[in-house]
Amino acid sequence: MTNKMAKWFFMRPGFETFRLDPQRHNRYVFGQYDRAVRDNLLQSLEESAYSNDGYKAAVYGDYGRGKTHQCHNIIHEVKRHNLRFVPVYVKCGAFRKKEPFATLFRQIVFGPTSEVIQNVATEYARRVAAGASQPITDFVQSEDVALVMSEGLAAVNIDAVKLSLRWLAGEPKVPLNLISSSLKPQLVESGDFGDAMRVLAHIFLTVLDKIPLYIVDEAERFENITDPDTYYGWLAAMRELTEIQEMAVIFMIGAKTRDVLPTIFVQDEIVRRIGVMNYVELVSPGREDLREFVLEQLQTAVLKGPVPEAQRELVAAEALESGIPNELIEATGNDPKRLETYPFEPAAFEGFIRQLVDGDMTNKPSEAQIRLQRAAQRAMRLGARTISETLVEELTAETF
Repeated sequence: MTNKMAKWFFMRPGFETFRLDPQRHNRYVFGQYDRAVRDNLLQSLEESAYSNDGYKAAVYGDYGRGKTHQCHNIIHEVKRHNLRFVPVYVKCGAFRKKEPFATLFRQIVFGPTSEVIQNVATEYARRVAAGASQPITDFVQSEDVALVMSEGLAAVNIDAVKLSLRWLAGEPKVPLNLISSSLKPQLVESGDFGDAMRVLAHIFLTVLDKIPLYIVDEAERFENITDPDTYYGWLAAMRELTEIQEMAVIFMIGAKTRDVLPTIFVQDEIVRRIGVMNYVELVSPGREDLREFVLEQLQTAVLKGPVPEAQRELVAAEALESGIPNELIEATGNDPKRLETYPFEPAAFEGFIRQLVDGDMTNKPSEAQIRLQRAAQRAMRLGARTISETLVEELTAETF
């Protein structure tokens, strides 16, 4: 029978691997620094909602720094604390130099489900008919956008709602003759995108008393837009979106320093709308940060005493067991130091951290995860219950 890592290394319920998945393990953020960055973003979001302002931010850091994990954790925390936001994760694709802005905007528009949008739009239309809310035509410039959003999104037929969303997202040749035969064949102007997003944000706030929050991951790919005409179209659309007060957006950008941010994010008109103080650097961890990160993960994932205080509200109730299995006590020789660094032997753990810190591209949480997982897998194949210093050195020698 094939051994399983969770049983081999005495892992708590909810953990089957040492390598964290941003979605499956979205509740966990390890290390005080990463939690501080996360908490500052959440506090800024909460504060902005007091006046129905949509918080804007650009978070940048080196590749592998843990930005995607932060994205999913922020969404988890927004839901856990019932903050006044409707969070949506948006992942940028491999944009080409002439990629239309509609490629990104489609993910934004379709972020909430079609059913949710239909329900919100229907309720808003009812309030307009009762004179309790402002007609959509009062705060958009495009009559076409107003018509599709007031009639198409509130349609009884969900297929009509989906067609309307496709048209609002800039898709060409969407058959909307049932609404009007004289609609624009396709939305391409930045003002139209701004109108569509402005209405969506307004009806969500009016009906649900919540602000749409879009977390745009891998936004470094904006730099792929190199065709001049296409770039200026994106710039205009970004200007429209970032000035919408009732919408929140956090851009996660792979960039080692502020100097190498995508050009669009250093344009004065975008910096002004996001706010200079809302450009947040996710600094790569040093030796002590990495030690804390890995030790906290190991203490949370393995049945070797109490769960760390910062994680106790997050693990499942059955994972809070503070007892230590007898087999684990035997594997570590009842030595507190060996237990602290388990599954590493103490010298192996220090060597592991040293190798992470010394490498130009290895001092990242993602690299720590990959190497920890690989070391655990190798130990299992060798039939070892702990990771030795020799094993760590062997794996390091195998890397280029």
